[in-house]
Amino acid sequence: MLPVESTMTLYHAFETLVVPLIVLACALSVAARYLPRTRERVKASLAGMLGGAMAPGWRGWIARRLSPAAAAGCATGCDTNSGCGTCGSNTSASAPPPSATGGNEQVIRFMRRP
Repeated sequence: MLPVESTMTLYHAFETLVVPLIVLACALSVAARYLPRTRERVKASLAGMLGGAMAPGWRGWIARRLSPAAAAGCATGCDTNSGCGTCGSNTSASAPPPSATGGNEQVIRFMRRP
């Protein structure tokens, strides 16, 4: 009978550490994509635990990066014309009605996704 080796090689140790980290990163990525409100709440709570945006040094830098951006546009229910065109109250007195612009011209604005 051949003896069975029970030692862990460097490759096995590396594989044992890296594969779960990759799976965890993928799971967090999917959760962040499909649970945006939860993601923002978690980021805000982490920023608060670090001392907020006014914390000194590296903690302040990380807290500023984690702090949620100030919401603007249709998601806030504001009355200004932010260009998304989906708010019911999103009308501006200075903007001409669509029929006054002449023809079937439509303005397209590209907005970066958060």
